[in-house]
Amino acid sequence: MKKAYLASTFVLISAPSLADAPADPGEIRNLPLSGFVDQLSLEQLGNLVVTDTKLAQAADTVTQRIVVLRNEDIERQPAHSGNLAELMRPTSGQFVNVLSRNDANWGSYAGLGPKYNSYLLDGLPIDSFVDAMSLDPSAIERVEVHKGPASVLYSNYLTMDFVGNETPLAGTTNFVLKSRVDTPLTRVAAGAGSWGTVFGKAYAQGTQGNLGYIVSANLEHSDYTQYGTRNSWLQTTQAPAYQKNRFFGNFSYAFDRPDHTVTVFYQRTLHQGTMGRPNRGFDHTYDTLNFAYSNTFSDDWNIQFKYGERRYDRRFANDNYPTDLNLSNHEFTRQTIRPADLTLSHRHWGESLLTAGVDGQWVDYQTDVQDPVGAVTPSNRAQARSTGYFVQEKLVWDAWVLRGGVRHDTIHHDYDLLGGITPATRSAAWSKNLWSFGTRYNADPGLAFYGNVGTSFMAPAAKQIGGTVAVPTASGELPNPGLKPETGVGRDVGVNWRASQALTLDLRGFLNTINDAIVTNIVSAAPSQVRSENAGKARAMGYEVDLRYAASSETSVFGNLTRTHTRVTDPTNADHDGTAIPFAPDTLANAGVLASLPGDMSVATYYHWVGRYYDSTSRSARLGFGQYGVVNVRVQKPLYRDARAAVHLTVDLNNLTDRHHAMPFDFRDPGFNGFAGVDVRY
Repeated sequence: MKKAYLASTFVLISAPSLADAPADPGEIRNLPLSGFVDQLSLEQLGNLVVTDTKLAQAADTVTQRIVVLRNEDIERQPAHSGNLAELMRPTSGQFVNVLSRNDANWGSYAGLGPKYNSYLLDGLPIDSFVDAMSLDPSAIERVEVHKGPASVLYSNYLTMDFVGNETPLAGTTNFVLKSRVDTPLTRVAAGAGSWGTVFGKAYAQGTQGNLGYIVSANLEHSDYTQYGTRNSWLQTTQAPAYQKNRFFGNFSYAFDRPDHTVTVFYQRTLHQGTMGRPNRGFDHTYDTLNFAYSNTFSDDWNIQFKYGERRYDRRFANDNYPTDLNLSNHEFTRQTIRPADLTLSHRHWGESLLTAGVDGQWVDYQTDVQDPVGAVTPSNRAQARSTGYFVQEKLVWDAWVLRGGVRHDTIHHDYDLLGGITPATRSAAWSKNLWSFGTRYNADPGLAFYGNVGTSFMAPAAKQIGGTVAVPTASGELPNPGLKPETGVGRDVGVNWRASQALTLDLRGFLNTINDAIVTNIVSAAPSQVRSENAGKARAMGYEVDLRYAASSETSVFGNLTRTHTRVTDPTNADHDGTAIPFAPDTLANAGVLASLPGDMSVATYYHWVGRYYDSTSRSARLGFGQYGVVNVRVQKPLYRDARAAVHLTVDLNNLTDRHHAMPFDFRDPGFNGFAGVDVRY
């Protein structure tokens, strides 16, 4: 049984909840890769991290700061908009700014905008905008938030939608799937809440010989409410109803041993509804596939191959508001991204690890506009591909960890159609050498110092070059064919201090700089139009302080503070010179209390404070936001429990103080909302 449910553990292990407590290094040092899974207990395996090197490693051998959210952390967080980005809201350094249940997160990371922290699904890149909206949290076992200039082992994500390419300059976030199956489990859940929201879920996991499987169906419907400012392009005349249906299956098979596995994950999400006017409907379909093969073929050698497909089919209807509510057109965006990764790992000198490999991506992107009588006009047709070669050495010598890696990236774009016309430039290509170095000194088992530096490279996306606006009055992105690629350098230093078993303190300082920074500026509010522009140089510097204290086994508290100062330098444009980086608040703060109460009741209370931030680098046109606090609470209580089954009640109370704070692009928080659900497990 142990071998069956640990079949894919070797590739998919994470680390402890919101802490840095490693597995005992003395227990795992000098263990060969072969048989690694069999020689460690489940607790030891659960105290390892995987994002740093793509293999399970002790957390005290990682030079970057890693925060890990376990499954229990995920399940005690209130669900506001159902976006995976919200799982990271209580952590420092990350501004989570989900615009609505139907829209993406436009936040920031370490003073940089939403495209500077890449998202991974078991080590393969995904879209932090679209996939964070579509993926089912029930599929996630753990989340590793890998802060600082991320490893050279991971590529950019070549998405053409939203703000384009995404790079791990400020870090990367790895969503680890539930591929381990230890015991059979069936879950059936149902609930209801504000704005006519109803919810149902069926989930089952089990094993058949060496095969472990998980299948789930998740259905949600809501009448919802107006989530835009009054008389804006988001003004409603009826309830903006939506329906979101998510289905996934995850299958893992162990061959002759538990460290020789193949895993397949597939999810389909159907998201339909109306934005609150008769001709403002939408119909989106998202398909996500992950395939992973791992084989530890000798004592100290491992090979992994991963392949994925991400299909995005997004359809919007537009009207002539505020002139009239008649249908103006339909917009169609279709994109397929296929990432692949081949990695070879060699363990030597105890816990030291050499990692080398190649990865690639292939992208097909197209947009169309359909007029009211059904005539379709192609707008954008583009393809992209990338190839990356990487090698990294991590040396573990006594109390020191030294890490260094290099990467060579090549990106090629082909433009058949941009903005409805054949462009004069039909293709573009870029090549760049990247590097990343880090060190860590474990002064004693409870005190460590670290520092990292690394480079990044980001080419403009076809959407940014060609735009999505077919007519001057339409909402969308305006074209900018003169965009140049940007380069960046990330740096951080920090200290982890576990003062006692109950008290943990972390301090991290960061400095990120970008040349030819590509920023998204709001050009018009009605219609809602943006344009990507090169803004000269950009700099973000600041610090994070994290404190956690476990007062007892029943009560723990945490708090963190992030202070950031950002500046754009563009001497050629006085309107932009000296302004702040968009979407990056100057202050972020979180506090929370996690408590067990009499009657087996548990309460998790979270407070989030957001300081001042802006939506543009234009001093004359930008709007200011922030300066608000939000309180969210989740209450859980078992209603019934015996040896075979359990029934749990969950109540979410979001935005307790009913703050209707404004957000960019004329969005606003709809205020207080509540949700209650019952979960049956057997």
